[in-house]
Amino acid sequence: MPVQTQRHGDVVEITLDWPEVRNALGPTEGRELRLALEAANADDSIAAIVMSANGKAFCAGGNLPEIVRLAKQGADAVKTTIYGEFQGVFRAIRECPVPLIAAVDGAAVGFGCDLALAGSATFIGSQGWIAQGWIKAGLIPATGGTHYVIRRGGQQALWRLLQADKVDGPTAERWGLAIACESARDAALEMATKLAAFPREPLKAVTRLATITDPDDHLRSALEFQTGFITAPGFEEMTQTLLRR
Repeated sequence: MPVQTQRHGDVVEITLDWPEVRNALGPTEGRELRLALEAANADDSIAAIVMSANGKAFCAGGNLPEIVRLAKQGADAVKTTIYGEFQGVFRAIRECPVPLIAAVDGAAVGFGCDLALAGSATFIGSQGWIAQGWIKAGLIPATGGTHYVIRRGGQQALWRLLQADKVDGPTAERWGLAIACESARDAALEMATKLAAFPREPLKAVTRLATITDPDDHLRSALEFQTGFITAPGFEEMTQTLLRR
């Protein structure tokens, strides 16, 4: 089955649906996920995205038999596929104009761990867990996993995750990586629905600001956004509504 896409009002849910391989991704699956994300990014009616998965695993990593076949084609084929199909998924996540929330209700290993941590927020359910995974296969997180972990939990979380066999929701929450809950999908859809109720342009602005790490660049961008919002038609009326409350 391909990636499944479902609308919940202004929220779109993108669901990995390859349970027969525990949602492990090869080049074909990576392309399908990338295209689904790019389509959501281009849809101005969408206010938030939830990424979930069918089956017992969120994503068991890369589809190793497919990657072995790719390796036999040589370094150029490997580099082209990693950049285009695997890293392409994460470029689409980075370019997402609205919050993207991952719902981890099963194992998220290697590529799946990167996928779980790349967006705006991550919920890990009672049956969910994450693991770095890459290094045990003699590889590194080439889809950005090191960056995502440090961005959320700092250097200590990176090395803790590297040596851990599996990290459940409560542990991931203590490390600053995710939010523990009973059902990740339910919690993610609840957050997405609440976020979708906010004014759309400020929500997009916050989503963009959350990706800017340099303090000066952050303030410059925030100044431009805020100036536009304060001088926009309807701002005075909105403030009067708030004051009346």
